[in-house]
Amino acid sequence: MSLVIGIDIGTSSTKTLLLSEEGTIVFSASASYPLVTPYTGWVEQDVHDWWQAVCDTIRQVIQHLESAQSSFAVRDIKGISLSGQMNGAVFVDASGNPLRSAILWLDQRAQEQCDRANDLVGDLLRNHALHVLNPINTLAKVLWLKEMQPEIYAEVCHVLLPKDWIRFKLTGTFQAEVTDASVTAVLNLKTRNWSGEILDGLGVEERLFPQVVESPTVIGQITESVADETGLYVGMPVCAGGGDMACMAVGSGIRRPGIVSVGIGTAGHVLTYAEEVNEAAFNQLWPMCHAIPGKYFWLGCSFTGGASLTWFHDQFGDSFTELIGLAEGVPVGSDGLFFMPWFQGTATPHPDANARAGWLGITLHHTKAHMIRSLMEGVVFDLRHSVECFKQLQLPIDEVYISEGGSRSALWRQIQANVFGKDVQVLEVQDASALGAAIIAGVGVEIFDDFESACSMSVVLGETVRADTRQVEQYERQYQRYCNLYPSLKNWFLGD
Repeated sequence: MSLVIGIDIGTSSTKTLLLSEEGTIVFSASASYPLVTPYTGWVEQDVHDWWQAVCDTIRQVIQHLESAQSSFAVRDIKGISLSGQMNGAVFVDASGNPLRSAILWLDQRAQEQCDRANDLVGDLLRNHALHVLNPINTLAKVLWLKEMQPEIYAEVCHVLLPKDWIRFKLTGTFQAEVTDASVTAVLNLKTRNWSGEILDGLGVEERLFPQVVESPTVIGQITESVADETGLYVGMPVCAGGGDMACMAVGSGIRRPGIVSVGIGTAGHVLTYAEEVNEAAFNQLWPMCHAIPGKYFWLGCSFTGGASLTWFHDQFGDSFTELIGLAEGVPVGSDGLFFMPWFQGTATPHPDANARAGWLGITLHHTKAHMIRSLMEGVVFDLRHSVECFKQLQLPIDEVYISEGGSRSALWRQIQANVFGKDVQVLEVQDASALGAAIIAGVGVEIFDDFESACSMSVVLGETVRADTRQVEQYERQYQRYCNLYPSLKNWFLGD
């Protein structure tokens, strides 16, 4: 039986998954690493931590295959593909060596560079990339480096996205692919290639950006040195892969209209399929190229969705189980307490790097339990903003699938069903991005006929959570009040 490997290089950990040609997950492994936040608004990572995690998790997969309980062999692995956190920037020299720490998607340092770029080439950004440049975008990080660290910029040979640097480490080749590239603010979404006009207008050399290919494309093979380090075999095909949200779309079964996927991990997201994208939701949603060649999807995001609860846990103690247990005793709407999950600014549909998190409406009656429940509700309210944009685009919402950390808590599952006002189905797989990467590999090396058949076999739905009619009505009132928070506070966030 043939196998494929999917690897997701996430913000907090790398997950590696082994998938069979029958769509069954055979084995998975993970390894974590830290974020580095040297200054307010700065978020970086050591790329060597990613590589170590990739090697460690691949070795765990190989050890499983070589163990007595496995009926497979390493040679049964027919291909490998990568998913990765989007909008990072790895600046490398001609040999692929990083010239500094990677600047991550969460980083907000480049607002001044964004403001100038939007003034200079705003029309091109809108017409080609369907973007207003934001500090999250990889292009913003390139402009910051050029201005603030010119001595490093002068040595840059390639600007790589996180998973593209890992793929270079696996194969020795430099490439980009359309899904990751589509939110950098450099890709022309219509041609699915880099926009030389945007780069020329900003004085950035197009040579810094490697050739763009579609996600299932086989672009290299495992090298001898990597085989020695990981246990993979020399010559194993490596596919281009995708950004984590594109792989999430595949791993969540988003291969046709009518399906919405909701995930609350480090970030929160909602996404849905589209045959094409246009200006209808300009600067409200993020348009992205799909891993299915020629197709697209819309992405809505809350930067620090799940990270909000992690922050609360880290600052105030108690296990996640204990925190959520406290929240279960609080009524719907948290007795009028609201939480805004904007630790690193707002994403969609009100992009604003200046926005900040906080609670509003605290009284002497409110407790720690109220704060936790309002936090969980606020994250889902924030995501519903983007779901409402799907409706404005007249995109069908027939099924809602939920995954990641927000689906592991019965309370959070129920809050999602009630805030969205629809029954939701829980995805059995918790590592949808790694699964999506594996599916891309399977399509690329042709152990799967196409994405439709691969998703039908591999994407397994579990529990259905029914929306409670009475609570749907209560949350509708709360949501409408929540919608007023950002417009009321927008000017206050600007400071003096």
